[in-house]
Amino acid sequence: MKKMNTNWPIPACNKAALFFALTVLPYGIMNAQQTPRDTLRENKIEEVVLIGYGTQKKGDVNSAVSSIKSQDLQNVKQVSVDQMIQGKLSGVTVTNSSGQPGSAVSIKVRGATSINGTNEPLYIIDGVPLSGDATGKSTSGRPVAGNDFSSTGGSGSVAVSPISFLNPNDIESIDVLKDASATAIYGSRGANGVILITTKSGKKGVGKISYEGFTSVATIYKYLDVLKLPDYARLQNAMAAVFNMQIRPEFAHPELLGNGTDWQKTIYRTALSQSHQVAFSGGKDDTNYYTSVSFLDQEGTIINTGLKRYTFRANLNTKIKPWLRVGTNLTGGISNENYTINQSYNGLISNTLLQAPDLPVYNADGSYSSPPAGQNVNYFNPVAEALDKVNKLIRKNVLGNLYAEADVFKGLKYRIEISANTEFAENTEFWPQYNRGSQSNDTADLWLRNNDWYSTNLKNLLTYNFALGNHKFTALLGQEALDTHWKGTTGEGHGFVSNDIYSLSLAEDTNVTSYRGSQSLSSYFARLIYDFNSRYGLTASVRRDQSSKFDPVAKNGKNQVGYFPAISASWKVTNEPFMSWLPADVISNLKFRAGYGETGNQQIPNNLYASLLTIYNTPAFLNNPDLTWETMKQTNIGVDLTLIKRLNMSIDWYNKESSDFLFRLPLPDYLTGGNSYYGGIESPYSNIGAMSNKGIDFSLNYDTRGDGLTWSTSLVLSHYKNKLLSLVNGMSNIDEKVNINGYQPMVATNTLIGNPIGTFWGFRSQGLYRTDSDLSGAPTIYGKTSELGDLRYEDINGDGNINDLDKTIIGNPHPELTFGFTNNFKYKSFDLSFFIQGSLGNDILNLTRRNGTQNAMMYQNQLTEAMDFWSPSNPNATQPRLINSTSHPNIMISDRYVEKGDYVRLQNVTLGYTVSPDFSSQLQISKLRMYVTAQNLLTVTDYTGYDPEIGAFNQNVLLTGVDNGRYPTPRTFIFGINLDF
Repeated sequence: MKKMNTNWPIPACNKAALFFALTVLPYGIMNAQQTPRDTLRENKIEEVVLIGYGTQKKGDVNSAVSSIKSQDLQNVKQVSVDQMIQGKLSGVTVTNSSGQPGSAVSIKVRGATSINGTNEPLYIIDGVPLSGDATGKSTSGRPVAGNDFSSTGGSGSVAVSPISFLNPNDIESIDVLKDASATAIYGSRGANGVILITTKSGKKGVGKISYEGFTSVATIYKYLDVLKLPDYARLQNAMAAVFNMQIRPEFAHPELLGNGTDWQKTIYRTALSQSHQVAFSGGKDDTNYYTSVSFLDQEGTIINTGLKRYTFRANLNTKIKPWLRVGTNLTGGISNENYTINQSYNGLISNTLLQAPDLPVYNADGSYSSPPAGQNVNYFNPVAEALDKVNKLIRKNVLGNLYAEADVFKGLKYRIEISANTEFAENTEFWPQYNRGSQSNDTADLWLRNNDWYSTNLKNLLTYNFALGNHKFTALLGQEALDTHWKGTTGEGHGFVSNDIYSLSLAEDTNVTSYRGSQSLSSYFARLIYDFNSRYGLTASVRRDQSSKFDPVAKNGKNQVGYFPAISASWKVTNEPFMSWLPADVISNLKFRAGYGETGNQQIPNNLYASLLTIYNTPAFLNNPDLTWETMKQTNIGVDLTLIKRLNMSIDWYNKESSDFLFRLPLPDYLTGGNSYYGGIESPYSNIGAMSNKGIDFSLNYDTRGDGLTWSTSLVLSHYKNKLLSLVNGMSNIDEKVNINGYQPMVATNTLIGNPIGTFWGFRSQGLYRTDSDLSGAPTIYGKTSELGDLRYEDINGDGNINDLDKTIIGNPHPELTFGFTNNFKYKSFDLSFFIQGSLGNDILNLTRRNGTQNAMMYQNQLTEAMDFWSPSNPNATQPRLINSTSHPNIMISDRYVEKGDYVRLQNVTLGYTVSPDFSSQLQISKLRMYVTAQNLLTVTDYTGYDPEIGAFNQNVLLTGVDNGRYPTPRTFIFGINLDF
């Protein structure tokens, strides 16, 4: 291999050639003091990533940043952008909390940092900030849809995605800032990580029209095993003796009965969807443009659920003077979403699993069937619930910016950018009047929620690039002002003449209230990036935020102000002269990185420092003038390594500690007045404690090509340990309740000092009392004596009485490891890809199983395993004896309902074929590709519920891993086409 001459003379006038050599040829132009690597490197343009208010060569980044490009997302056919990155980036845990179209995913960047504040990342979409909070907690405090978002939320309730209006096909790249040395430049909004989304722009050349369309077929992945009618009759006959009731005549001979109604098959369906997009892009020397429109019609696998979405995008950048560039990025969408109805104690899925199979869907006259009068049943006809009740959400979103960027003088750029983001949401929830046997709704009920908000953001940026010999500097000074305003109306009406017309003005009884609010965030920030001779790098930044959410008077306004510094450094070992003996073919890159930074979190409701008067249906708060930021400090140490030019590895270790985290103090009802929805006072927020997340991120990428075959593979691994470090004011724990099977809020999780947050809380079971000798000397349970067939719980404190003091940690929802494994192959005109992702080491609290095996209610169906209940004739049963109370200790939360949540999923398989250019040209098109994709094709797990990918219940981190009737993720087959003209 020929060696390079390192003493080439460079004419002063040929600066363009010098720039090309420095930026395009990785081996660059070396000065006399440098020693070249003997092996010539490949000629390629070095990848550039976003770092927050700027860009940087990926090889020069000192912080932990993960990136994914549009070509890597080509085969990820998701309808929401947030779902596209699942398993693709190390340190980023993405879980689908629901399979319902339009629902939000839960994204955790290096674990949870807050308990009551949001744990979702900040999105920056073409420079426009947007919170990932799907609950409305950080603005009006109200969700946009009636899905029962109370802390003890109803079965299967679901948050809606805040970025569902984005079209995934418009995405050019996604960069995730993971450590605080990268996110501190975003200050009080960067604690949960920052996801930078860049949309497509036109390329120089002839304008191009692109079309992509697909149709899909989705089905439920599996059904749960519930009792068919003969076994249900046998169970009811046995239950009748416990309730001192007569056996129903129709159940006298169970063996003669048919299978009855399979309620799961009445509400689940084969869902059809279609998507179409047309994009037009192009550019000239000084201008580029990209526009697109799209339409999506996605049916849910539950009847009467689905999403219709219309989007548009217009991106334009132009140079109007040699020194002045202007541009705009504008996007918008309209979505029409139909959601399931979820009451405060049971949702549609719970209704379906527990509804009796002896009921038909319809009566002989075509009306919906219902349990006959006299049967006290909490569960409704699922088909009637799905089809007759309305829960519709209409959202209209517009997001965009306008910028001007000027070259003031050589190296100095000034950019001014103004952006706006707005959403108009209208939710209609209607329950018709009906009278069906034992169940009735005497007056039709209507709830209307209009929730509108908009934000404006003004940025001024000065960026200065200069060099002094081998010393290169990039300095940034910035100012940012964010203003957010919201208003809304909540109305309810009762008593309508007809179920067909449910206008609020036609209701006999109405209540209407309105609200409005605003908040502001004023910021100043600075950053300096230093590089010496492409060997040593240093980045330092600081940001000052002033938030209106905190008291402007207390401590002379200091609570409103936060400072967030960061520093990081890197060492490119392979660029050292002493590495010249090693050919670049062996190790072409070895870089060490280290960083430290501080960020904050202010994602809480507004004006909590002041006492607020209450209005009907409007929350009122006890004040806390000392309220201040959550603060997160993070240390990161990383190594980047490239072997044989094709094998890239990165590994990062981090320690992230959050202090002063915000939490609503638990207070008894006699102090607060009860439920704030009906006029009570909500307990105050306070800064109460600290937690930590320590973990390791690992990523590996390899690509090769030859003889017409290209292959690329990537593996990402993420591991973290979460721990609550401290609580203030003598607090020792934080518990969280959830409604289960009726109006029965039970403590599902508990967070104790020294343990992970949101660990499952309950009794440890030790089998059943099967014999009289087992009962001898057995402890009492809540002061009562146990019987044969009852559960044996461990007496943790040894006082001879089982009660709440004997509850303990029974499971951990946090995984030991999450991973994603991607392979892409291309051979001539064919391409094939598959993607495997999974989670290991986490537990799931399966409350669906608890409800389905309780054997405590008449007229309620159960899972098949419930039939193996204890009786004198079945002493070796797996289930306890039959009981006649839903509050019996046998069905309290215990480790019986905790299951391993490990799973490995073949998430995506795509096979495509691209028609040859010769044939395409005959059709007057430049490209034609056809493909078929299968999603959620295979899941390997021991979990007995619908889906082991549970996520955080309504984005509530304290209810992570709690399955209370989750809408299952479907298996989907997609058939699509790509056309370029």
